[in-house]
Parts: sequence; structure tokens; C-alpha cells
Amino acid sequence: MACEPAPSDVFVCRRAAPELCLRLMKRSALTAVAALALLAPLCLAQTSTTTYRWVDAQGVVHYSDTPYPGAQVIQLPSAQTYRAPPAPAAPKAPTAAAPGAYDPNSPYQSCAIAEPAAEASFYAPESVALAVQLAPALRDGDQVALTVDGGALEPVIPGGLQYQLPSPDRGAHTVSLTVRDAGGKPVCRSPPITFYVQRPSALSPTSPARGH
Repeated sequence: MACEPAPSDVFVCRRAAPELCLRLMKRSALTAVAALALLAPLCLAQTSTTTYRWVDAQGVVHYSDTPYPGAQVIQLPSAQTYRAPPAPAAPKAPTAAAPGAYDPNSPYQSCAIAEPAAEASFYAPESVALAVQLAPALRDGDQVALTVDGGALEPVIPGGLQYQLPSPDRGAHTVSLTVRDAGGKPVCRSPPITFYVQRPSALSPTSPARGH
């Protein structure tokens, strides 16, 4: 018999060489069984594929997805599909209140330390000028409290917003601003700033800006 492969590993044999045909069919059947054994653990039985199994007169086992008279119906699980879960949303960073943000309950839209600039550096100053800005202008009865390193400064002109810090020491200095109403309640605060004072020393007798 001549042996011709048909779809789904089903062999149709003609009268010619029965031994050769039988060996080919047995090899095909063993290959199919081994393939099914390897694939079965990798599949999930959510959906399945219908397969037909039968044994012919020569004892050869056949598997096919095409119906065959007297075949045993086998439900094989289909290949597992994987869908990646959506990526988690990145946590939002907490939003910090902007320095000097307007408080709707405050009578002032803003209050700020206009001078000196934050992180400014002064070399051997006789004094350092400080200034305050308010919007709107200071109300009657309200008071401005400007401090340097915790010590209160008095304005150059009473009721004004200009200040002088005489002979500041070497090092860093912190300036804070608070506006209080007539009852002493804070109605506006500005973020503190820091400035620096440098003075001659044995190791640095001249200004670092001049370099000599």
C-alpha cells in the first residue's frame, strides 16, 4: 500500500507496503501523543478545542479535529492567552502651598521681605538694609513685626517699612516677617529668608569677590 499523509495527521493507506505505512502511522501517533502531553499543562481550561480520537484496525491511534465515525470526543484546553493588567497610576506628589500664597481670610493679598534677597551675601557691611512690601498698604492699627535671628527690628521711620541692621555679625542670618492686627492676631506671614555676612579674618583678609 502507498501511504499518503492527510490533514490532521490522519494517514490514508493504499494497498502496497503495509509494514512501511504502519511504521509511519505509529510514529505519527506517538508524536501527536507527546505533543499533547507537553501542551496540556500549559493551557487553562477556560475554553477548549474539540479533538477526535480513534484506533484503526491495525491498532494505530489517531487524533484529529475532524469528526470520524465511532471516534472518542476529547475536549482539549485551548492555548492560554495573557493580558497584562493596566499599569498602576503613579502616586501624585503632595502639592505644597506656594510661599506667600493669598489667604482669602487675610486682609492682605501678600506680604513679603523685599530686601535683602534670599541667599544674598555681604562682605564687611557697616549695616544691612531691609525692606517689607505689603499689598494692600498697612491698615490702621496693624503692626509689622520684622525679626532677624529672633530679635525684633524697629523701622527707620515709625510706621514705615524700611529697616537697618547695624554691624551684623559674620555668618548666616534669618529674617522673618509677620503682620498682626490690633488684637495681636497674625493676619499675614512671609516665608523667612537667609542672608550671609562675611568679614575679614587672618585666613581671608580681603573680599572673596576681589580675590586680592
